[in-house]
Amino acid sequence: MGLDAFVYCRCWQDGRTTPCPVEPVGLDEDGCLALLRQWEGNEAAHHTFDAWLAEACPHEAMEQASEHVSNWAGVRLFQQALRAAGEHRFPTLAAALPDANGGSLPADRAAVVLAELDAIAGTDRITDEVELIDEATGAVVMQYVEAYRGLFMFGPDFQAGVDPDGFFVLDRADPPATLFRAVRFGQRPLPGDRVELTAGGTRTVLAMRPVGTHGEPPPERLAVRSRSRSGDDFAYIVEPLRRLCAASVATGNPVMWF
Repeated sequence: MGLDAFVYCRCWQDGRTTPCPVEPVGLDEDGCLALLRQWEGNEAAHHTFDAWLAEACPHEAMEQASEHVSNWAGVRLFQQALRAAGEHRFPTLAAALPDANGGSLPADRAAVVLAELDAIAGTDRITDEVELIDEATGAVVMQYVEAYRGLFMFGPDFQAGVDPDGFFVLDRADPPATLFRAVRFGQRPLPGDRVELTAGGTRTVLAMRPVGTHGEPPPERLAVRSRSRSGDDFAYIVEPLRRLCAASVATGNPVMWF
């Protein structure tokens, strides 16, 4: 799951599509090109419209641009970075990114966003980011996502995550109690889906899988660090946004989030 977006081409607006075999065609309440008939009782007509839309012009699905922007964690990290940098520096971009699927960005605002994206790409330091890393390899295991309160592991009796104060494990009580917290720690898998966590001479055994189990074997030593992030670090989301906004400016059509 994540954020995707597209920009319509101008072929339908400019009368350069093949004739649609069903009518009426227009923009629905969400701004999407659609057959303006209710679905019930018109299913065959809607299927005909969908087939026409896919091949009505040289652009697939009549889209000038179509992009997977990012998964939601990536969107939240980017929003977090914009807040840390100061939203006054990139105000239109900060307001343009949606918090959920749906909605649109008008072409006039896309032009401003495009300039702000160019400014981000050339910035040496956007923010500092908190990360949990494998000390042996330097590989990032998890990043602190403020919107998720740093949480990234969940079990029936625990929840675990990373924040500026370190890695933590909480129980699921209300309010939760801290079972373990450390900036640097070791871990050792134990039989029965348990793990031993050690830090500062303390040893805690918990019924949870080791941290970073996507690696084989999981990391033995982990640490929380803060690392400066530049504009280049956000190319994963800046570049698709740039392509979408450029298409919006070129066509005069909005960026459609979905």
